[in-house]
Amino acid sequence: MNRNEEKGFALVLSLILLITMSLMGGSLIVISSGDHQNNNSSDQYQQAFYVAETGLMQGEKWVIDNYLGHWINTIPSADAALTQGEDETDDEFNARKEQYTEASATYHRYSNSMYRHSFNRGPARNDTEITEDNKSVCMKSFRNLSTADTIQIAGGGTLPKSDNFINIVGPILLSDGPYTSSENFITTHLSDTEDEEIAEKEVKHLRRFEYEFFVMNVGNAAYRAEGSSIATNTSNVDAQGTAYKIYACGIFYGKGDDDNPNDGNVQLIIPLENLIVMPN
Repeated sequence: MNRNEEKGFALVLSLILLITMSLMGGSLIVISSGDHQNNNSSDQYQQAFYVAETGLMQGEKWVIDNYLGHWINTIPSADAALTQGEDETDDEFNARKEQYTEASATYHRYSNSMYRHSFNRGPARNDTEITEDNKSVCMKSFRNLSTADTIQIAGGGTLPKSDNFINIVGPILLSDGPYTSSENFITTHLSDTEDEEIAEKEVKHLRRFEYEFFVMNVGNAAYRAEGSSIATNTSNVDAQGTAYKIYACGIFYGKGDDDNPNDGNVQLIIPLENLIVMPN
């Protein structure tokens, strides 16, 4: 055997193996990076979905509170609570103020130190017109609403309503920490211990999520009232109620800085809707 012909073979083989292993290692890095990015996107989508569900629940609570009376910290005066209508005479307005004064005197203070503002409570009506120029990013995410020139929603100008998701979960997750109120979720900065750094990163991430909801009265709807009572001898019957369409969005914004929850640029939006029927 001529060993001179084999000189340099080991070097060539080593180079081939080195290139092959380098390509495999690079491929693994690319695949791993792609999987990590996909996992992050999936997590953000899932979190935005949960935030949208929170918006639906807040919308349902709003409808129920409209029937029972919305929560207030202090009882406002008649002048602060009432607004005179354009077609309402002074005598009619003064009579309504007197009714309000009598009703508010009976307000009960609950264990949460709040009152039910029950004056004029009842079914919510579509009393607010939203034009194309006034549509929020959430409203535009619903195809049937985005194509309409104007839409009618309930709320008397108080809807749509949006809030940062940290104001919902913050009091639950960080009740024992330095975040003691919703304002602190935005302004407080933690110290540099490892646990507090982790908590601060999580808070900053949650501050990038917001929910928005609004409500539409969609008219009368029949519902099945089920149950029985010895006193009234009730049974399963059909009854008439008022149907409400609740629209909600979970919105994920771009990363902001220490002074702002987010940069205002929508990265992801999840629209959800639900239909509930309230008894008349």
